[in-house]
Amino acid sequence: MASVLDAMNATLERHLFSAETAPKKPEGVDSIDRILETSASQAEAISRLNQSARTLLRYDSQEALTYARKAKELSEKAECKASLALALATAGGAHFNLGRYDKALDCGYRSLQLYEELGNDEGKAFAMQVIGCVNLHLGESDQAHHYFQQAADIFKSAQNHFAYAGALMNLGSAFFHKGNPREALSYYFKALAMREASQDAIGVAETMSNIGAAYHAAGDPEQSLEWLKKSLELAKQTDNVPIQITTLINLGEVYSSVNRKYKAIDALQESVALANQTGVKTHLWVAYLNLAETYKKVEKYQEATECYEKYIQIKEKTLGIEMERKIKAVELAYAIEKAKRDAEMQLAQKKIKHLEEIVTMCAWSGRIQMDGKWVKIEEFLHKRFGIKVSHGISEDEAAKVMRRLRDEGQLPPEKA
Repeated sequence: MASVLDAMNATLERHLFSAETAPKKPEGVDSIDRILETSASQAEAISRLNQSARTLLRYDSQEALTYARKAKELSEKAECKASLALALATAGGAHFNLGRYDKALDCGYRSLQLYEELGNDEGKAFAMQVIGCVNLHLGESDQAHHYFQQAADIFKSAQNHFAYAGALMNLGSAFFHKGNPREALSYYFKALAMREASQDAIGVAETMSNIGAAYHAAGDPEQSLEWLKKSLELAKQTDNVPIQITTLINLGEVYSSVNRKYKAIDALQESVALANQTGVKTHLWVAYLNLAETYKKVEKYQEATECYEKYIQIKEKTLGIEMERKIKAVELAYAIEKAKRDAEMQLAQKKIKHLEEIVTMCAWSGRIQMDGKWVKIEEFLHKRFGIKVSHGISEDEAAKVMRRLRDEGQLPPEKA
């Protein structure tokens, strides 16, 4: 059976990329039409749309995506890179929550590119979290760890405690997927302390769920159950459906491992129902797989077959060959674009170096500025290029000199 971990833990104004979705729209979020009608400027409308998208991502990823797309559309028209990068990052988080990993990765890469152009390190870190989370769910733990570590370093340096706690969670998940639950626990407990200190109840519930999963993987089912029950209780108190789904799946796995199979079935069925109600599909295939295996243990073979078929169907859609092809296409397109940008940067640097080599000559003395000194052109050519200079006189200059000497009476007049 398979454990699940929430992998989207980066935060922007607390929970920009978390998979926190509840079946109701939060108060204070105006409709898109209302935002467009009441905003004093296009910039204000874009800002409000982005803010609403971030807020909605905690409740309804599909709705958040609608707002993010509108913010993206207006940002492109206004040619505002900063708001466009944020809209793409939010859209990437929404796509990830909905199990659309190719689209999440595309948005993550595009957001990262824009933040790189803007020189916005924290923005880059948020985009990296999106990319890293997709990599983690595709089984590329080392690549995910690479992105998570970079993000964690940036958030720590910026003293962005909410985001840093999320990055620690993601690093823990990378170690979990590498088969090192004890190392994962060390990161989870650091994140837990930070989230408890900031009274982040949703973050605490999420961290407790991951701690429970890690304890189970480490061979301690009693500790696992204790942490998972705490997580589920707190997730219900905060109306956080995705954490409830994740925790119920993990509870189902632990119950099954200690031969409490019908408790496992109850937990897994509840997780499936919640996932289907809210559209949080990220872990749904895991729930069906665990249900199929648990039904098989209690000899309910018809139910086991049905769940296994749903598992195959959902996993093929989210992680199958077609999705893999799309993912590779996105990665290839980004790699090509990055190579082109790097080549353009190298060309620009060569041009800059060439311009820096332009020499400065004194218009009066004819001397050359070199290393802070004015030197004769002969010295400059010798030191810079190894050229030895001999002197002569051109025909034109020789004629000028002869005319001047005759005019001054130092030479006899030229014969007629």
